[in-house]
Amino acid sequence: MKKSIPMRAAGALLIGVMLTASVVSGSFAKYVTQDSSYDAARVAKFGVVASVSGDLFGNSYAKANDNTVQAWDQNKETVSASVKADDVVAPGTKSTKGMTISVTGTPEVSTKLTLDDCVDNNGKKVVNTDITLKKGDYGVMVQYNGDVTTDTIGDYYVLNEAVYTKAAADDAGKTLYQLKDAAKAEADYLPLVWKVGETKCANVAAVKDAIAFTAAAADPNKDLADVYGSKTITWEWPFEVNPQDTTVTGLYANDGKDTILGDMIAGKDNTNYTVVKANGDNYDVVKYAEVDAADASANKVKVAYTGETAPTVATGNDVCGVLTVTFGARLTVAQVD
Repeated sequence: MKKSIPMRAAGALLIGVMLTASVVSGSFAKYVTQDSSYDAARVAKFGVVASVSGDLFGNSYAKANDNTVQAWDQNKETVSASVKADDVVAPGTKSTKGMTISVTGTPEVSTKLTLDDCVDNNGKKVVNTDITLKKGDYGVMVQYNGDVTTDTIGDYYVLNEAVYTKAAADDAGKTLYQLKDAAKAEADYLPLVWKVGETKCANVAAVKDAIAFTAAAADPNKDLADVYGSKTITWEWPFEVNPQDTTVTGLYANDGKDTILGDMIAGKDNTNYTVVKANGDNYDVVKYAEVDAADASANKVKVAYTGETAPTVATGNDVCGVLTVTFGARLTVAQVD
């Protein structure tokens, strides 16, 4: 039986499709290889504590043989501020515990320590200051109510505006003043003796230099307490550095200067006397102000000055006494590359 031409054509087409499909299917086959990996990491440890702790100054000091900083409400105080919020220093006081600067922790990153000045929220620096009596001759003027003669009137003074001048014979009917508690500062006098550990420091700037940490940076996994260590700052205002010094007749080496500093801080509100500074044969009235520690500083300090115009900063030429001690430091430990 003969097949029809259409059936033969359909069969040939089917065979062609099947052959073509086989070739196409083979063209999609490929080599395949695979790999996979998984990893995770935690945050590296930091855990560093930079600490500036302790009180350098207080508003109260305990008993004369151990006149150290104490709490306001403790007994046996020999020096105590009249206002609880005020910290004070005086001859014979000291800070034995002081302020300690330290770093602890074992971070897993490299670190660097820096010690610089405190800065307020406006970017102004807290400028450190020393209590200072500037070089010069000082005393206090007290009104004299006794009798005088033409021979003795020259021992007294009269006040002309802000200057005390030697009284003359024709001043007999005027108010007369007598110079008391004369004291001479041969050079700028800084009464506080500082220490960093056992290292003595002459002033606050030397304190900052002495607490510089020797290690510039620390490697990872190092105990920072071992790398940097700690520094403790203490101070003392001695009663006398050298009681045998007789360069000032009738006074010990520093008693007179200490007294002038104490009279200065009280002088603003005191009507019983006036602190003065010699200007040739005359004595200028010492005045008081609260000014910036330095240009654009974050802190203000109390100063004594002479002249008609109050200074704007504690470093002004007319400043004869700086009556505020300031110490500030900022400790920073940061990761480094």
